[in-house]
Amino acid sequence: MADASVKPSVKPTSDEKLGWWYVQFRLRWPDSKEAIWYPDLLLADRVIGPILDAEQDEILLWRFHRRAARDQAGRQFSFIFRSSALVARRINILIATDPLLVRLQKDGVVETVLYDEPNQITRPEISDTSDPSWSPEVRAAWPYFIMGVSRLWLELILEIGKKQELPGELIARYIAIERVLNNLWQGEGGHVLLHHLSAVFGYRELAVMRRELMVF
Repeated sequence: MADASVKPSVKPTSDEKLGWWYVQFRLRWPDSKEAIWYPDLLLADRVIGPILDAEQDEILLWRFHRRAARDQAGRQFSFIFRSSALVARRINILIATDPLLVRLQKDGVVETVLYDEPNQITRPEISDTSDPSWSPEVRAAWPYFIMGVSRLWLELILEIGKKQELPGELIARYIAIERVLNNLWQGEGGHVLLHHLSAVFGYRELAVMRRELMVF
């Protein structure tokens, strides 16, 4: 008999068609300065996290994406999710009116936020946000993998956040969490993630570029 306390996984309750939607947070990155990364953790935990909890029955797939390049997009943190247009519209409103995001925009940490307009679904297929250079099989399967990785990253932020010795002030707190998270990735990521990913694929050979410090 199933445990009644465990909520079963369900598909979105809406009968509407599903599509992919992007919310892109453009972050301040002054010229000649190194990119700062702690805002991603803050946004994921305090802005996106509550939405994932509230809309878990309506969001089929989701993930985070982080980047910093001296181009038009620049320093950017993205929340990418698959849902109906109705749910996407609701999520956009929840994000846009979030008091913390309003504060971060006022303080100049977040320069602007870009939202997909949910009037028309332009990415209906599971594979529509995967790299087009990949094989069709990988493009269709990859969103499930990267959602798990994003969930792991978010859960690590939550677990680190339970530490008593972290600063109380908001920005200092997430800078400290980022430092701990980076150390965990460098020290344990090789075995915890890469080794076990290799095990799932039967320890088959993998074509990678050899470096003293490997970046994937």
